[in-house]
Amino acid sequence: MNMNLSKLPGVIFLALSLSIATVSAATNCRSAAPNIAAGSRLAELADRELREFNGHRIGDDGHILKFGSIESENELLHDVETGVPSGNVSGRFAWRRVWEYWIALGKHVDGEPLHRKLVFVPGLLGNANSSARAREVELSTLLVGIGGDGDADIALREAAVRAALNDSPWSAAFIAYVMNQAGLRREQFQYSATHSDYIKAAFHASDTYAYRACDPVATMPRVGDLLCYSRGNKPLKTYSAWEAAVQDQNFISASHCEVVVDVDVGALKIETIGGNVLQSVARRKLRLNERGVLSRNHSPDAFPPADDNNCLIGKACKRQNFNRQYWSVLLQLK
Repeated sequence: MNMNLSKLPGVIFLALSLSIATVSAATNCRSAAPNIAAGSRLAELADRELREFNGHRIGDDGHILKFGSIESENELLHDVETGVPSGNVSGRFAWRRVWEYWIALGKHVDGEPLHRKLVFVPGLLGNANSSARAREVELSTLLVGIGGDGDADIALREAAVRAALNDSPWSAAFIAYVMNQAGLRREQFQYSATHSDYIKAAFHASDTYAYRACDPVATMPRVGDLLCYSRGNKPLKTYSAWEAAVQDQNFISASHCEVVVDVDVGALKIETIGGNVLQSVARRKLRLNERGVLSRNHSPDAFPPADDNNCLIGKACKRQNFNRQYWSVLLQLK
């Protein structure tokens, strides 16, 4: 019997369509050959950024192994070979390198760098008890008033940019920078200041798009993939939740993605590199299970929630696990 799917009730049609699409996507995710050359290039670029930035390192237990430079500092970038601070690295300072990430995004999204916003509270500088509401001003507007060539205006312009970098999440700009450095065109990658835009594009990927969306609990990660988690008040905890959510034309979701830079099948570990992790570029190690896919032990639902308040005001305090996230979608490099 032939079935006309378009005549099914809307909810049933959507569910059946998603089920068929899920089976097809899962097959592609398992059977597609890896793009070794492109994956290695992306891993190399991300690792170079980590080393030049002097970024953080996070172990597979989610604990910080090394705390490096952060976004707004004027610490020198580091020589990629020697690992020592160097004034000869392009950008010189950590904050200027973050600005470069936004400039790279601006090559694909017009005006994006200057659309950064600064948050301020009228009167707060002079009155610590000011009850005025916080307001925002766009960086482009602020820079108009400080366009002179004198030292004061130059200092104010740099200070304004550094403040805007502090107030703007830049993890998606970091990914954009890596993709731009790798030479990906717009039809290959959806450049955006929001991770969920290019994640959604991977779910509806054309043949020319560089990534396909896969389930991280069913797909072995490969070098060059993007591993993503959902965050915020209503996180998308599973791949199926993403599948349903991206059907909405106006879909947007707080999220974060990192480049897979190493896969150690023998040790059942992978390593990823992402931006704006604790205000820095960071390399983290994550665990795989015996099937070679991401361990469910990284999910916040695997353990009782941490008592952050007790850690703040009490004596008892457990070490925070920065790997405990809803890692719910893997973008597989084609």
